[in-house]
Amino acid sequence: MPALSARLRAGVDWPEPWSGGRLRGRRAVEAHLRDQARVVRLQVTPVVVRRAGGLVEVTVHQVVRDADGDLLSDTTVQHTLTVVDGLVTRLDVGEPPA
Repeated sequence: MPALSARLRAGVDWPEPWSGGRLRGRRAVEAHLRDQARVVRLQVTPVVVRRAGGLVEVTVHQVVRDADGDLLSDTTVQHTLTVVDGLVTRLDVGEPPA
């Protein structure tokens, strides 16, 4: 997690999928990812990476398992990162392009 945290702007805006809300700040994201790792195992494999201006769009194959290893989700999603001065300022998750 330190490598990821070092790439986040201090006031990063990050999705919180369980509540449908947003997290604000590096510490909030770190705490969320630690809590998430206790309950689910997330495997994210990049499939396509596109850069456009200050955005990095990554289509990923995402597999989510519970703590016992049971499959919860196996899908493809789009991660859109807004990058300013080499740091992620926002992450959005949605449907991949058709």
